[in-house]
Amino acid sequence: MQKIYVLALVCFFSLGAKAQYGSISGTVVDFKSKEALIGANVVIQGTSVGSATDLEGGYTISNLKPGTYVLVISSVTYKTQTVADVTVESGKKTTVDVTLVEDVAELAEVVVTATREVNNDVSLMMGIKESKLVVSGISAEQIVKMPDKDAAQVMQRVSGVTITDNRFVVVRGMPERYNQVLINGAVGPSTEVDKRSFSFDLIPAGALDQLLIYKSATPELPGDAAGGIIQMVTKNPTDEKFISFGVNVGLRQGTSFENYSQSRGSSTDKFGFDDGFRSLPSTLPSTQVLQNPNVNGSLLESSGKSLTNNFDYTTRTASPDWGSNLTISEGFNIGSVRARNITALSYSNSYQSFVAQFLRYNQIKETNSPKRFEYFDNFFSNNVKVSAMHNWSFALNPKHKIEFKNLFVQIGQNETTLRIGNDFAQKISEDLRNYAYHYLSRSIYSGQLQGFHEFGSSGKSKINWVIGTSFIDRNEPDFRRFRTQRLKTAAETDPFEIILPSAGSLTETGRFWSTLKDKGFSHGVNFDQSLTSSKEKRKAQLKAGYYLDYKERSFMARTINYIAPDPSAVTQIVIQPLSTVLSPQNISRIGGLAIRDNTQPRDSYSGTGLVGAGYLSGNLPVGKFDFATGLRLEYFRQTLKGFEGSDASKPVNVDNSILSTLPSLNTAFNVSDRELIRFAYSRTVNRPEFREIAPFLFYAFEYEAAIIGNPNLKIANIDNFDLRYEMYPNPGETFSVGAFYKYIANPIEIFLQRTAENPQLTYNNAKQAINWGFELEFKKSLAGLGVNRLFRNTTFNLNASWIKSEVQIPNDPQFANLDQKRPLQGQSPYIINTGLYYFDEEKGYGVNIGYNVFGPRIFAVGDDLFPSWWEMPRHSLDLQLSKTFWKKFDVKFNAQNLLNARYWLMQDNNRDQSIDLKEDLIQSYRIGSQYTLSASWKFALK
Repeated sequence: MQKIYVLALVCFFSLGAKAQYGSISGTVVDFKSKEALIGANVVIQGTSVGSATDLEGGYTISNLKPGTYVLVISSVTYKTQTVADVTVESGKKTTVDVTLVEDVAELAEVVVTATREVNNDVSLMMGIKESKLVVSGISAEQIVKMPDKDAAQVMQRVSGVTITDNRFVVVRGMPERYNQVLINGAVGPSTEVDKRSFSFDLIPAGALDQLLIYKSATPELPGDAAGGIIQMVTKNPTDEKFISFGVNVGLRQGTSFENYSQSRGSSTDKFGFDDGFRSLPSTLPSTQVLQNPNVNGSLLESSGKSLTNNFDYTTRTASPDWGSNLTISEGFNIGSVRARNITALSYSNSYQSFVAQFLRYNQIKETNSPKRFEYFDNFFSNNVKVSAMHNWSFALNPKHKIEFKNLFVQIGQNETTLRIGNDFAQKISEDLRNYAYHYLSRSIYSGQLQGFHEFGSSGKSKINWVIGTSFIDRNEPDFRRFRTQRLKTAAETDPFEIILPSAGSLTETGRFWSTLKDKGFSHGVNFDQSLTSSKEKRKAQLKAGYYLDYKERSFMARTINYIAPDPSAVTQIVIQPLSTVLSPQNISRIGGLAIRDNTQPRDSYSGTGLVGAGYLSGNLPVGKFDFATGLRLEYFRQTLKGFEGSDASKPVNVDNSILSTLPSLNTAFNVSDRELIRFAYSRTVNRPEFREIAPFLFYAFEYEAAIIGNPNLKIANIDNFDLRYEMYPNPGETFSVGAFYKYIANPIEIFLQRTAENPQLTYNNAKQAINWGFELEFKKSLAGLGVNRLFRNTTFNLNASWIKSEVQIPNDPQFANLDQKRPLQGQSPYIINTGLYYFDEEKGYGVNIGYNVFGPRIFAVGDDLFPSWWEMPRHSLDLQLSKTFWKKFDVKFNAQNLLNARYWLMQDNNRDQSIDLKEDLIQSYRIGSQYTLSASWKFALK
């Protein structure tokens, strides 16, 4: 880490140090007000060499050969000015200050039509510098330079961020449950059934203008966060009227044009949802009826026969991935109201195939533990994603604007797993083939109605408000799983027989249906009163506001197992092919198979959550210091109704409420116009999610482990400290280095819980944890290295984090068997993201390279029976080549995961909190590299 830091500093401060060249620099200001003009263009006449002015109106054009030049200075709403006879001498800097005069005719038009863009790097850096918080982010300008398809892939380009399971975000090593997600200013829903998290792969990369991560808190933001508050800003309507259409086709290593197995699906799978083919039959009696000891035998038999016989699979050839997108930007006026609209539709159909090795062990030794089982999972999935974004902007006048934003995503995942291997504990003499057919569809909607208002002649009083709504409909219909076996001494032509116990269980042959529905409503109002003149760049402000967020969830599941009441009577049935073994003709009261409804009372739960918050804060500039401080009060109430285990007479009723006092202080010392030092302190909380406190027990086939909630979870309290130095040498450039420290009381983690044979995952509070580290962020144009096209059009980006954490376990007998000293679950000790971006605007060529790596992190906390599982480091390298034709036709070639590094879990046999290759492997697989060719057309509309 130290070497990286020193190298970055040397590169940063040495760029452009070539004495045989000279440079031109100066400031651009308004003729009347003498205020700096940000983003004005200063170029050498007849060339594309130039610079845009920074936040202070300054510009520098470096590495110019000695000679005489003509400068052309332009800015929106101002008359273009030319400065001739500018002499550049070797090794010297020529100063040219410029004043621009407003173009009255153009200004009158722009007041009516101009909309500030937030999707470029200059705007992003301006926002970060002007913010009172510690912030990192990425803009649409950089997003399009990489082959990222969704927000999860985009997020890994941001400082201090890693991705787990290809969709969850970890900030500063804090697991995904410690983040808060905002979509256009409204709190986003938790998208997962088994943990508190937001699945960022749901959001298409093309739908984003900005992604921001607030790493320090302020009273205006939600207090339920410790890693970061992630703000996703979807596309804003602009004044540009256009229509664009794109298509893409992709190949995946090890998947495309290879054979795969998949069970029969529904006619609407290609649209991301099931048409009812996998649903429970409408005639199937309720659980209460089927579990009645006196249930009629004929009713039980007819119920079994009514279930769809869908246990066979077919072998097909995987097609290439493909997708398309359409975007329309329009606008019109309704009297004096300026209405603008952007609509974006996208569709993708992708395939993924790989083989995963999966092991578990009997006795744990420091090396070479005896295996309990070893499997090879042949995994295949077909993923369909349909998204629609429809955003409106209504400018009532220059001081009042209304925005209406809508995002809908539909995702369908059809997965097949054929597990081949051996169970050395229970099935020593047999070879096993286990099957899992899993389909999951998710419908997600997020909508916001927002208003922005200014009052007074100088706009010193501002009010903004938001009304948000969201819903998630998660449908998991007919998850089928079963095991088959054959003696090792049998001939290859002998059939495998399906394993059917006399009584059903969670892991045996059966079918599982579940539905989850989440609804959310939010409303907030923010008041902002400036206490100083509107001409002051650093304003004293008083802010106040409130926020309400209400959520409700309902979850229902049903499990039906197949059993053999008389195993001796079904010896010829169990060896039948998969297409017939569980067919209706084999369901019989006499000499046949039967079903058993093993649904438990705990398989359903419902809950509500309410957050009511109010805050008061202020910003005060004093000399070179800017102070932003305030207090946020959050009232939280969470209710949940469920049952404990299989006993309906043991209800679980959770009703927790608490008022949290959350102070914060953000201080900035302005070293110069381009440099500042930040210090921040805040108190935040981390609350349990519905699933984490629900006693629902779910069997995770991929890990051969059950997952269960814990109704006794406590709220975690976090004290956050940040110190950071930032420098902004030029528009779109930044250098920052910082340190952070977090103290966490009652951190919530995932634990491996001992059971009879297999581990069980659950949630618990540790006593306390500390998390501290350093961050480096560096973005620099290479134009200072020379005037040639290569350097002038190249930008280098690096961000890196080094993190240390330590958890303390409660002094309680129930935790005596746990690892007592270890890192926080999910925390990586280091994270590195870097990229090199080249784009020649004149010729339309682009080349972009991105690299990412994270350090080893605990996947699940172990005990003395099951050591902790660790996710090992993974290196990722991506490449994009692009070419623009006629300024309206783009072609891109994207290569992702070029290193094809493996995903792997290992267990810490000797419990020394570090992993070496001598310790035991839990899981390992490679997903292959992906290559995509895309083309897009963009046409202006009149």
